[in-house]
Amino acid sequence: MIAGVLASVGCATWLWFALTTRISLEDAYITFRYARNLSQGNGFVYNVGERVLGTTSPLQTLLLAGLGSVFGPECIPLVASVVMPIFGIAAGILAFLAARRLGASPLGAGIGLLLFYLHPLVMRTSLGGMETPLVLFLMGLSLYFLAQRRAVPATVAIAFLALCRVDGLLWGGLAVSVTLLSDYRKPLRQAFGFGAVAAPWLLFSWLYFGSLMPNSMLAKGVVRPGREHLLMERLHFSRLSHFYLSGVTLGMDDWLVAASLCLIALGVLAALRTRRRELLLLPAFLAVYTVVMYLGRAPMFHWYLAPMLLCSLFLIGIGVGHMVGWALSGQRRPALRIGALACLLALAGAALPRIVDEARALPRRAERAKRVQENEVGLRRTVGLWLREHTPGDASVAMEGIGYQGYYSERRVIDMAGLVTPSVIEFNASTESNGIVFKHITTDLKPDYIVLRSFEVDDNKHFKGGKLFETTADRELFLHQYREARRFAAPHPELSPLLTHLTLYTRSLGEHRSGDMPAQQKQREKEPTV
Repeated sequence: MIAGVLASVGCATWLWFALTTRISLEDAYITFRYARNLSQGNGFVYNVGERVLGTTSPLQTLLLAGLGSVFGPECIPLVASVVMPIFGIAAGILAFLAARRLGASPLGAGIGLLLFYLHPLVMRTSLGGMETPLVLFLMGLSLYFLAQRRAVPATVAIAFLALCRVDGLLWGGLAVSVTLLSDYRKPLRQAFGFGAVAAPWLLFSWLYFGSLMPNSMLAKGVVRPGREHLLMERLHFSRLSHFYLSGVTLGMDDWLVAASLCLIALGVLAALRTRRRELLLLPAFLAVYTVVMYLGRAPMFHWYLAPMLLCSLFLIGIGVGHMVGWALSGQRRPALRIGALACLLALAGAALPRIVDEARALPRRAERAKRVQENEVGLRRTVGLWLREHTPGDASVAMEGIGYQGYYSERRVIDMAGLVTPSVIEFNASTESNGIVFKHITTDLKPDYIVLRSFEVDDNKHFKGGKLFETTADRELFLHQYREARRFAAPHPELSPLLTHLTLYTRSLGEHRSGDMPAQQKQREKEPTV
């Protein structure tokens, strides 16, 4: 009953947010393009004929490709916007049921579920079309099976989790460790169940892509801290703590951070008192995931925090429920009851105004998210559609944002981040200079078109840091090879200083391949700037 009521609240809130914002995240369109090609019979590829695993979620790709075969490949973004949130809602319900079975109070598990559904980051990542809600669902499903002492189904769910996103192996390794220390372990059956799911994909990946490692992970592995965007810096503690704690709190107020960490600690204490090891997965995963993310230099994208949220928010709820139990228990010492009651009153007095403020701010957050989405549609999708309508079908386009632009352009993409272009990884591994990498892309790969942030050429600043052109000669060479064709402006440039204008460059007539006829060039020159 409690889970049903809270799930209804979550569904209503998410539906309102989705209809208000029409949110669809940039990176989701990388997987959409893989799924579209697969459903059209072009193979598991981003660029037709190039077998590179550039999506981090093979499972979501296969799922969307199957649905695309039923509803039509062109419907894949719409299908994802409907199906993925269902997995997110189900993830919360499964985590609630697992927590209850493992000894959490109805109040504690209910608070955790409500926090999960109403957290802005959970809403955005679950509604944006990415694999994140599917990851959360499989985490919740495996925890639910563990709570029922069903080791084999839990291991099968973990295998699917690993195919959904490779960092799911962290959760899976901890979960399997729990079962191996428990009296319901069935190691041979668990190994068979895991292998039955994972082995076919691993064999296919080796034979089809020639590698078991996603190319997207290799691309991120060669990004060095000194060349990363400001949000990716590791050296400043305040930025680091803001990233990891923003998944727990709705702000960085000192009292809120301290209260959240204390409630998480209390939730861990409650988990220890239940004498069920499975609930300790939540704090263990928080610690391990944070360390691995940091040591692995994973990019600080906030959707990476969603798996942490499933753990931290439920631990906070369990901690509150445990404190309420202390305050109401007649068997406790009076001093402990009074202390627990005083803490609850202080927490309520400090948190309720903040909760009210957050509730009032939700429409404003939704409005901002709506304008951010209008930027994606009005800028990146517009560039992609222009490329599809005004360039030859066999043209190659170099770009960094391969989501919207790559999906809608339907052109061969040279990925300047390297996710779907392995040669760019080699360029990155050979030098510390972003400018030299860019020069390799233009001179070695010779794309027919290049999409850049306008300030990169105008101000000679690479968006990842450093110069776009290391020398004046490099700049002159680029301007000899390429000329500016169009500039595109974001509808709301104030929202993102790094993505206000995009400039499209085309190879000069003397440098251009013969497939792009001069007549086509002249026609494009007559078209107005967007």
